[in-house]
Amino acid sequence: MLNRVWLLTKTEVYKLSRQKFTYLLLLFVAFNAGLVGLGSRIFPALIASMGSGEGGAPFDGYTFASVIATGTFSSAGAGTIAMLAFSGSMVASETESGTLRNVMTRPVNRHDFILAKALALLLYCALIVALTAILSVTAGALLYGMGDVAIQETGEVYRTQGEMFFNMGVSFGMDLVSLYTVACMGLMLSVLINTASWAVITPLVVYFPVMFLKNFDIFSGWIFTAYMDLGQNILREMVVVKSKTWLPDAYSFFTVELLTIGAFLVCSVLVFNKKEIH
Repeated sequence: MLNRVWLLTKTEVYKLSRQKFTYLLLLFVAFNAGLVGLGSRIFPALIASMGSGEGGAPFDGYTFASVIATGTFSSAGAGTIAMLAFSGSMVASETESGTLRNVMTRPVNRHDFILAKALALLLYCALIVALTAILSVTAGALLYGMGDVAIQETGEVYRTQGEMFFNMGVSFGMDLVSLYTVACMGLMLSVLINTASWAVITPLVVYFPVMFLKNFDIFSGWIFTAYMDLGQNILREMVVVKSKTWLPDAYSFFTVELLTIGAFLVCSVLVFNKKEIH
């Protein structure tokens, strides 16, 4: 089974590499992550030139962490929306074009097919997060260095370089899980829908009401959208004098997100096994 899934996964990765949208999404995310560092230099200068007095936000010991937090937050938002549309088309586009019917005539198990799609999506999500991390960290490092994070007024170090990199690692790991949860939701909806255009739109239509539910106490502890920003919150924490206030939520994050991923994948497999392919 593992060998079959791996071979199918390589095929799915190859399919992704042949799609223009695969590269457009990467460029979209890269643009958001890289531009923030440049903007952190340009916007305060523009404000100063317009006579605002203070010249915008000061460049102090917090700035490196702030640039990374803002860059990853911007990219995560852009990547989430794009991933919904991207994953939503994965199965539906093949159903509509008739490619799926040809695939199913071969000795391919349906659950292996869905697992291969899911693994390909995981690899692609990892690439998006890695690109975001590299560009945002590089932008912050080139502009402000990568030393310890200290309070400007007193010089007190409240985040060593090692602690900062640990926080970043945890944050980007959470971003990967969050993005993959969204991708699995899109994959499930793609299995349910046979028309590619509707499969692109439907995940976006479904996501925003689900995201709104996080504002209600009855749902907030158990809905995955309530934890989507936790990775960025860890980075923001480096910009203020706080110490691991996110740690208790991390356990809830992984519990809810991983259970949600599992539920989406199980539903995708069950529905696809009963799906009529014409």
